This record gives sequence, structure tokens and C-alpha cells, in this order.
Amino acid sequence: MSVSEASRRLVQELSAILDKRVRVVLESGKIYEGILAGFDHPSLNLLLRDAVDSNGTKYTKILVKGEKVSEIVMLEEPLFDPEEFKGLLLREMKLQEHAVRLIPEIRALEVLGRYRISEEGVMGSGPMAETLYSLFKKYMEQKKKRA
Repeated sequence: MSVSEASRRLVQELSAILDKRVRVVLESGKIYEGILAGFDHPSLNLLLRDAVDSNGTKYTKILVKGEKVSEIVMLEEPLFDPEEFKGLLLREMKLQEHAVRLIPEIRALEVLGRYRISEEGVMGSGPMAETLYSLFKKYMEQKKKRA
């Protein structure tokens, strides 16, 4: 695997946990838990919101320098699994495999080259988008019940 491929995968993984609860452990041993609101690449500076440190001190927002980070631990799994939802679409809508394309770098699906589905919802309009949204809503409700 090339360095650029490894770097791309790291950015994909960090993008997948944006707006999720994480624990950031610094080299000094200090710990912050909060919502990952942003990051930059390649320095890996992190922006956390609604954060709490290991002493219980609360912060509305905190910027953590990437060079100080020892670990980033995801505390909350994303509910939307694009591969799982692709299988559901293929079964429920009886679509052919080539009609639904997985876009792993943004954890999304593209349906018929026109509609995009991610954890944020369905992008597109018309009857097909409404059908996709109906399935998406049902899927997300089931995932929330299991979580």
C-alpha cells in the first residue's frame, strides 16, 4: 500500500467519525472526550465541541494540536452502514447490482447515478427519492432501536 493510499484511508476514517463522540488521549496523558467537529490534514489538529477533560472541566470548543495526540478513540459507532443499506436496497427494490454504487470514502451510496444516500439522508428529488427516503427512514429507525 502506498503512503498516499494510507493517508487517504486515514482521512476517510476521520471523516466517518465527524460529529461523533470520541476520546482523545494526549502524549502527556491528558484525556478529552467530546464531539469531533473538525480536523485538518496532514497535521491532524482536532476540533472538539462539548468536550470534557479527565478532571471533569467542560469546554464548549477546544482545538487539540495534532502533534500532541497519542490516540483517538471512537466512542460512538455511525448508525448508517452503506454496505448493509446497499443490500437492503437490492433486496427491497429489486435493483441490479450495478444500479447501486458504494462510495466508501464518504460512507455513501449512489443509486442509478442520480441519488446519493449517506447518514445525513437522501439527496435527490422525485418519486424514486421518496421511495429511497422511506426505506432509509425505516432502516435508521431499526438501527436506533438496536443501538
